Amino acid sequence: MKLYLLLFLSVVSFSCMEQKKTEETLQAKNKTIDSLKAELKDCTAQAKIMAEVLEKERIELQNNKATK
Repeated sequence: MKLYLLLFLSVVSFSCMEQKKTEETLQAKNKTIDSLKAELKDCTAQAKIMAEVLEKERIELQNNKATK
């Protein structure tokens, strides 16, 4: 009986440790996902700015060609 009780407690203890590892892994993954989302938003904003600058340069070049 004591052996079964010891085995049961070992299983419960192991299960709790695995659940804690799973929670820590999920938290780390969530932080990574949040970080990547923020980086993607930043890159998107930079791409929009670059597109606007390139569009202005294209318009200026067209205007310069038209005035020549």
